[in-house]
Order: sequence, then structure tokens, then C-alpha cells
Amino acid sequence: MKRQLINKLKFPGLMLVIAMLSYQPATQANVTPLSSLPPQALAQNVSAGAAFVGEDHPTTGSAQLVEIEGERYLEFDAAFRTDAGPDLVVLLHKEAVPTSYSSENYINLGQVQRVAGKQRYAIPAEANLESIQSAVIWCRQFDVTFGYATF
Repeated sequence: MKRQLINKLKFPGLMLVIAMLSYQPATQANVTPLSSLPPQALAQNVSAGAAFVGEDHPTTGSAQLVEIEGERYLEFDAAFRTDAGPDLVVLLHKEAVPTSYSSENYINLGQVQRVAGKQRYAIPAEANLESIQSAVIWCRQFDVTFGYATF
């Protein structure tokens, strides 16, 4: 009897584990995995890569601004790594070394999708990049700069 009960419980538990492993938050939609881009989607305009500096948390790799078929993106390279944290967001900031997080100082590109690896964030078409000096990983909840890359 116990064995039958255990066997009945194993399958639903396995389904729960599979569901948990396959979960992807809805906010992931604003990132285009580089491997899924068609071969003709080569960057037309690319800024020089800027190395991340870990501010309060170790952050490595580099960021660059790219334009592909008229769309602008912030792109992190394969060496990008930062610590996990709550409410991490990606910003384009007006300060080279970000100190002020009032909303007029940055463009919010959304939640950090992964804390490691190559990734790309769409930049809104109406965003003015002339005054942008850095890309930032910021913990909004605790107002902590994890790292930044100065362009």
C-alpha cells in the first residue's frame, strides 16, 4: 500500500520539477538571444566595447551599443558576469560613474535576464543616446550599483 502511494506521488513531483525547470518569466521578451538572430542581422553600427567595473558586487565582461537593421541594442559579451540580486535592472546612464538614480538620469532597459553570458537589450526608438555615458547593473530595491561600463 505504501509503495503504491509513493509511486503515485513520484510522478506529480516529477511534473512539478519539470515545470519549475522550464519556467521562463514573461519579462524575458525584451532580450533577443544572439544565437536566434538570422545571419543577415549583422551589426551595422557598433560602439567600442566598454569593460564593466564592479562597484559593490563583482561585475565583469563588457557592454556595447549596436544597431542592427535600424534597431538599437545594448549588448553584453559572453564574458559578462555579475552577482544575483533582487530587482536588478539594466540602465543606460547619463553619468560615466553613476551616483544619482533619479529617473531623469537614466533609461531603464528592464530587468536583468541572466547574471552571466551574452545578451542583448532593446533600446526604445525614442531614447536620446547623445548624453548616455554608461551601462549600469543596478539593484533598484536596495539602491546599490552592482557594476557599470563607461562608454
